[in-house]
Amino acid sequence: MTVHDDERRAHQSWLLSELSRPEAYPFPVDRIDIEETHISMVFLAGNYAYKVKKPVNFGFLDFTTLEQRRYFCEQEVLLNQRLTEGVYLGVVPIVRIGDHLQFEGEGEVVEYAVKMRRLDFDQTLLRRLQRDAVSTELVAALADRLAAFYRDAARGPEIDQWGTPEAVWFNIRENLEQTQPYIGIVLAPLQHHWISVTSERFLRERLELFQRRLAEGRIVEGHGDLHLAHIFVESEQPPRFQIVDCIEFNPRLRCGDVAVDLAFLSMDFDHHGRSDLARWFVLRSSDALDDPELPLLVHFYSVYRAHVRAKVNCFRLDELAPESDEYTAVRVQAERYIDLATSYLVEPSEPLLILIGGLSGTGKSVLARRLGRCLGVPVHSSDVVRKELAGVALERRQELPYGAEIYGPELTRATYETLLARAERTLTSGRSVILDATFLDPQWRQAAAALAARCAVTAILVECRCPADIVERRLRYRPQEPGQVSEATWTIYLEQRARFGEKMESLPGLRHLVVDSSQPLPLVLDDVLASLPLRERL
Repeated sequence: MTVHDDERRAHQSWLLSELSRPEAYPFPVDRIDIEETHISMVFLAGNYAYKVKKPVNFGFLDFTTLEQRRYFCEQEVLLNQRLTEGVYLGVVPIVRIGDHLQFEGEGEVVEYAVKMRRLDFDQTLLRRLQRDAVSTELVAALADRLAAFYRDAARGPEIDQWGTPEAVWFNIRENLEQTQPYIGIVLAPLQHHWISVTSERFLRERLELFQRRLAEGRIVEGHGDLHLAHIFVESEQPPRFQIVDCIEFNPRLRCGDVAVDLAFLSMDFDHHGRSDLARWFVLRSSDALDDPELPLLVHFYSVYRAHVRAKVNCFRLDELAPESDEYTAVRVQAERYIDLATSYLVEPSEPLLILIGGLSGTGKSVLARRLGRCLGVPVHSSDVVRKELAGVALERRQELPYGAEIYGPELTRATYETLLARAERTLTSGRSVILDATFLDPQWRQAAAALAARCAVTAILVECRCPADIVERRLRYRPQEPGQVSEATWTIYLEQRARFGEKMESLPGLRHLVVDSSQPLPLVLDDVLASLPLRERL
C-alpha cells in the first residue's frame, strides 16, 4: 500500500484517532500520551511505547509503502540494540478488527509499530539539564560510553563511503536545498548563503584532513541522531545510559566521522544554554578517542547539525495551522537552530555596542533576540530590566497611561543607567553587547555613544521603522504572544510618536542603520547582518 498527499493525511488521522483508544491495546490502559514528529507518532501507554512511522517521503527517507515501514521498523529494533539493553522489544502489527484498530491482534494488518519498554522521560539528559541535574562527571561518563561504542563500531569500505568530502557535501547540500523554501519565513538569505559558502570552503581547503580521517579509521557506523532527548540515565552510580532512536532509515545519515555524531550532542548542549558542558564533553571525547582534531571537526559539523534541526522543524511547520500555538512554538525552535548555526559561522570582527531602538511595536525585541543568537552576543532588554528593578513579574500585562507607575521618569532613568552599566561590563571584557530599548530620548543615545567612546568600541544604532497600521495590528495581538514582556499598547505608541516623532536623528559617534521592520523578520535580520563588521569562525 502506498499512501500519498490527502490519502496520507487521512491515514495518519485515522491511526491517531483509533490508536488513542484504550481498547486498541492488549492490556488495560488508563491513559495514552502521544508524541509526534515529522516522521513518526509514538503512543505511550502503561509500561510500553509503540512507535508508528508516518507514510512520508522526504528524499532522505521513504516510508510510503507498508513494506518499507515494516522493514525500517525491523531495522530500528536491530540497530538500537547497540546502545540500549532491554528497551527495544520487537515489531508488532496493527490490525483491523471490525471497525477498529488494535495493536498485536489477529486480523488484517494495516500498519506496524516498534514496541518498546517505556522509559522515564524525566531521566533524559534534556529533562535533567532543565533541572540542573547534569554534572560534569555524568557528561564524562557519557563521553567514555560513546568512545567505547565508537571503538567497537562497524567500519569498512561500505561505511567509509559516507565519510568522504563528497558525501559530507552531499548531506550539506541536501539541507540547503530542502531549506530553500523557508528563506524569508524562517531563514535569512545570508544565513543560508553563509552555510553554503563556508561549508564548501572548509571542505575544499581541508581535503587532506578528511582523507586522513578515512585512513585512521575515524569513519564508523554511528548513531546519527544523538541529542539530549534520546539519552536516558537509568543509573548514576554506576553510570548506565540507554541511548535510543538512532537513524535507521538511511545509512548515509547514520554513518560518518565520529565527529559528526558527537557534534549533535555538543550542539544540543549549546542550544540549551550549556556551552560549558558542550566544551567539556568534546574535550573528554577527544581524550578518550585519542583524537586531537576532534574539536575542530565538531565545530564544523555543529553547523550541519543545527541546520538539520532547523530543517526538521521547518518540515513540521508544513503540517500545522499557522494560527496555532504549536506552529508558533515550532517556528521559534526552527529560528533558534538556524541562528545557532549562524553563530558557529560568524562573529563580530571587533567589540560592538549595538542599540536596537525605535517606537514600541516596531519589532525591536524579536530582532534583538535573533541577532543576539546569530552572533553569540548577550542581549539586555529595557522591558526586562525595568520590571526587575521594580520587582514586577515579567509576565505581568497591565495597560497603563504613558509615563505612569514603573514607566515614570525616575525608573526610566534607572533602567537606562542599568542597561548602560551592564553593557560597559561586557564591553570592557572584550565582548560585544546588544541593548534592546526604544532609545527615543536622544540623551540615552548620546550616553551610549559616550560609553562606546570610553570603551574604544564601535556603537551602532539599528532603528526599526514600521508603518502605523502594521504596528497597530501587532500591538493589539501582542498580549497573546508567549513570553511577551512589554506592556506597550497602541495608545502608548501614539504618545511616543507625538513626543519624539517617527524618525530618530543621527548623532556623532553613533553609526545609524535604519531597517524596514514591516518586512518578515528574516529579511530584517538579513539587512542588519549584511551591515555589521563580521568575520568567519571556520
